[in-house]
Amino acid sequence: MIFSRRSAASIGFAGLVLISIAGARADGVAGFEAYEKGDYATALKEFLPLAEAGQTSAEAAVGQMYFEGKGVKPDPKEAARWLEPAAAKGNARAQFLMGKLYLSGEGVAPDPVKAASLSKAAADQGLAEAMVDTCAFYYQGVGVPKDMVQAYLYASLAAQRGSEDGKSILVLLTQDMKPEDVAKGDAAVKAWKPVLPDIKDPDIQ
Repeated sequence: MIFSRRSAASIGFAGLVLISIAGARADGVAGFEAYEKGDYATALKEFLPLAEAGQTSAEAAVGQMYFEGKGVKPDPKEAARWLEPAAAKGNARAQFLMGKLYLSGEGVAPDPVKAASLSKAAADQGLAEAMVDTCAFYYQGVGVPKDMVQAYLYASLAAQRGSEDGKSILVLLTQDMKPEDVAKGDAAVKAWKPVLPDIKDPDIQ
């Protein structure tokens, strides 16, 4: 089982820009629409003022664009500059991407403990890709103590959300684990509940 630095396009940009209908601004929506059309330069132009004003989803969006190199040259350091505050405020995809940066040491000093913590925080919100990474952290004992039951938990949760990686890993774990540990993992899956942050953005006029 290995980690992968997945393309942000495969992660799903639509899931990142979580702008509520009640709080959405016209330019925020315009940025999302421009991104969906492949007009990344316009998308970045629309998102940047919102990110600079502290809107969490916009910070995450700008960070992801620098992470992926959409409308800009890929720049892990600049990606981290925008992803870090969004992750600190609880944006799941920002946490997920920062976890990858801390694991690889791109744009930030490598820190497997922070990588594992951020990945788990995103996984605990229900992000399937982060669940797969968190499973790998526990399976390999990177940044956290090796724990097959926790690895099984997050592989199971990812599989439930349709992750093919999660499904494949779950099969392997089930073959490798003792029946009593599988039972513990199944109990943990039944008891699991998402932990959702209360993100409060500044009023933007």
